Amino acid sequence: MKNAIMPFPLDYKFIIATEEQLGFNFPEQYKAKMQIDNGGEFGISMSDSDEYEEGDEIEAWWLFPFQDTSDIKRIKRTMGHLVEENKSIREIEDFPANSVAIAHNDAGDYLLMRAENTQLTEEIYLWRHDDSEFIYLIAASIKDLIQNE
Repeated sequence: MKNAIMPFPLDYKFIIATEEQLGFNFPEQYKAKMQIDNGGEFGISMSDSDEYEEGDEIEAWWLFPFQDTSDIKRIKRTMGHLVEENKSIREIEDFPANSVAIAHNDAGDYLLMRAENTQLTEEIYLWRHDDSEFIYLIAASIKDLIQNE
């Protein structure tokens, strides 16, 4: 699978650089998580229940990493970073304004954070490309989204 990149620690200076490039400040909880594991794969149960039950469909998602230019290996591992990915995502006609995509499912759908002025909120929303008029609150924070971390 092309997205099977293991997450790795990140220096805070790369988060600051990304915030400056995007023009948005990420929530502290999200920045703390990404400093520990910059990127990575996780699953979301797409059942109507908050509780995972055996047989529930788990959808795979990948967090966009922050660009890390500390060495060649990390440059390669972060080529699909937040700034680059959001440049192309923002060209999608119906993508919500004042939003930053933080994850994708390889099917054209994104998880995003919404901005109040330049501060992104903790809440994480699901945006489906085939239902682009609506965004759905999926988690109150990154911690709630990735509960097994």
